[in-house]
Amino acid sequence: MMRIINIFRHNFLKKIIALIAAFFMWVFVMDDQDPAINGSYTVPLTMSNVPYEFFTICDVKTVQLDARAARSKFVKYDANAFRVYANLEGLSEGDHQVSLQVVMPQGFELIETRPSTVNVKLDPLTERQMPVELETKGNVASDAAIRYVQKSMDFVTIVGPKSFVEQAAKVYGTVNLSDNKSSFETQIPMNVIDEHNNVIKRVRVVPSVITVSFEIENGLKKRIVPIVPELSVADGWELSKISVEPAQMEISGAESVIDPILTLKTVPFTVQTGQRMFKSTLKLIVPEGVNVPENEVTVSAEVIRKPIMRDQLSN
Repeated sequence: MMRIINIFRHNFLKKIIALIAAFFMWVFVMDDQDPAINGSYTVPLTMSNVPYEFFTICDVKTVQLDARAARSKFVKYDANAFRVYANLEGLSEGDHQVSLQVVMPQGFELIETRPSTVNVKLDPLTERQMPVELETKGNVASDAAIRYVQKSMDFVTIVGPKSFVEQAAKVYGTVNLSDNKSSFETQIPMNVIDEHNNVIKRVRVVPSVITVSFEIENGLKKRIVPIVPELSVADGWELSKISVEPAQMEISGAESVIDPILTLKTVPFTVQTGQRMFKSTLKLIVPEGVNVPENEVTVSAEVIRKPIMRDQLSN
C-alpha cells in the first residue's frame, strides 16, 4: 500500500500537468475529427391543441430547419427526431398567423426555421342535407325504355368544414345503363361538386353509397307533345304574344309512362315587371322514365300593363 502511495507522490506535479495536457489534446482531437457543421432537415408540420369540432386549413405541409451540431449528430439523427408544430390552443374561427415551435434532440442548435410562421384557418365542422341527383351514362337497349327509377334515399347529408360545405352545389351519382334491356339494381357512390363542377374533396357524404333500382320495360313508344311555358307576372301586369322554341318535342319511353303525358311544361318562372320584352332559356319538367332530345327551351313574351277599368258615371 505505501509503495502505491509513493508512486502517486513521486513527480506528482508532473503527473497533474501531463493529465491536463492529455485532456486538452483529447478535446482538440475530438473537435478536429467531429467538428460542428451546419445542416438542414425537412420536417412535417403538425397542428397541436386543435379546438374541438374545428377543421384546420394550412397550405404549408413541411418546414425547413437549419441547425448546427457535431457531424456525428447529423449521422445519428434523421428528420424523424425533430418536431415542428403550430399551437392552436385558445384560437377561434377564422384566419390566424401562428409562430412555429421546434423540438430538437440534445446537442443541436437551431439557426433558422423556414417559414417561421404560418397562416392557419380554423373552419368549424358543419353538415347539410342535399337532394340526390342521378346522371346516366349510355342508354338502355334500343327496343327498351326506363319505366321508373327508385332511389334508396332522396336526400343525403354532407359533412365537412363550413366554407367547403357552403360551396356544395350538387350531390350526384352516375349509373351506367350500357345497353341494358332488363330491370336491375346497383349501388352507386355519391360525389359532391361546386357550381363549376369541381369535386369538393374535403366534404364527405353520409351515406357515401346509395342503392338505385331501374325498372326497364321492353317496347319503346314515341310521341310528339306541345311545350307549355309556366310564366307568371306581378299584379297589374300581363303577358302577351308568348312563344316557345321549339313549340313541340318528341318524347319517348315505356308505353305505360308515355300514354298519360299530353304536354311538357317548363319550370315555373316569374317575369320581372318593367321588362318590355322577356326572353329566356327555361328547363323542362321531364317526368321520370321519359326521354327528351333536350331539356331546355327558349321562351319569349311581351310584358304589358293591364288596362285600368273605370266605371263611367252617367248623369
